[in-house]
Amino acid sequence: MQTSSLRYFLAVARTGSIAAASAQLNVAASAISRQIANLEAELDCVLFERRPRGMVPSPAGELLAQHAHQVLMRTEQVVTEIRDLQGLVRGLIRVASSEGFALDILPNAIAAFHGSHPGIRFELTILPPAQVTQVVAAGDADIGMTFAMDAVPPVRVVYNARVEMIVVAAPGHPLAGAPLLRLADLTAHPVALPTRDTTARRIFDAACAAEGVAIEPTLTANHLWALLPFVRRTRGVAVMSALSVETPLRLGELAAVPIRTQGGLMRGIQVQTMRDRRLPRAVGAFLRSLLAALPPA
Repeated sequence: MQTSSLRYFLAVARTGSIAAASAQLNVAASAISRQIANLEAELDCVLFERRPRGMVPSPAGELLAQHAHQVLMRTEQVVTEIRDLQGLVRGLIRVASSEGFALDILPNAIAAFHGSHPGIRFELTILPPAQVTQVVAAGDADIGMTFAMDAVPPVRVVYNARVEMIVVAAPGHPLAGAPLLRLADLTAHPVALPTRDTTARRIFDAACAAEGVAIEPTLTANHLWALLPFVRRTRGVAVMSALSVETPLRLGELAAVPIRTQGGLMRGIQVQTMRDRRLPRAVGAFLRSLLAALPPA
C-alpha cells in the first residue's frame, strides 16, 4: 500500500466524504475515489459504508485507519529526521489558521522568517476555528492559530491568551480620536460586521443584547477582508481583533478605538501543535518566531 493511498483513505474517513477530502487535500475527487477502489481491491473488502450522512469506515476500514495513522506518523518522523540534517536550509511548514490571523499577523511572521531562511516553504490554509484544531490534531498541519473554543482541544496548546476586540475606522472618522467608546456610540454610524455564524459576531451580539443596544449592520460579510474597504471609503466602522489589522493600524491607514461593554468583547486565541509530536527543526524555529511576535500570554 502506498502512503498516498493511505493518506487519501484517512482523509475520507475523517471528513466523511470524498468531496470533503478532495477540498481538504486539494486533490481531484476522482483520484481519491480511484485510490479507495484500489485499496478495496487489494484488500478484497469494503472499507466504507455509504450512509445518508456520509461515508463511515466499515470494521475493516477502522482497522486500516489505525494502521494508516501509525504508518503515516512513522513516515513523517523519518522525513523530519532527514530534514533536520539539512538544518534550516530546506523544508515545508504547514500552517492552518482562522481568517482573522491570516489577514496580517501570520503573513508578516512568514515574511519575516522567509527573510532569514529563504529555502523554507510555507503552506497556509484558512479554515473555520474548529477545523484548524482538527487538522492539527490529525497531523495535517504543523501549526494552528485559531480562536479558542469552549471544549478542551485535542492538541498541544503552546500559546493561550485573550484579546479585546476594537472599533476600526478611517483616520478621519469622527470617532477616530475618541479615548473610549460604548456600544451606544456606534448606533449613529454605519457598522460593518462579520456574519452571525462567527465567534466575533456572536460575542458582539451578546454584548448588545446585555446592554439593550440595537445595532443593525449596514454591511455583513463572511470574510473580514471584505469589511475593510467599506471602512476605508465610508464613514462606517467595523469591530474586530487588533491582530487582524496590525499593519494598517501601525501605518496609520486605519484608526483603532477601544470600546467598553458590560461583559467585555474578549476573544480567546490559541497557537496549537499536534500532541506528542517532535516538531521538525524548521517548524520549531518558525513557531518560536511567531510566538515572539504575539502579545504576552
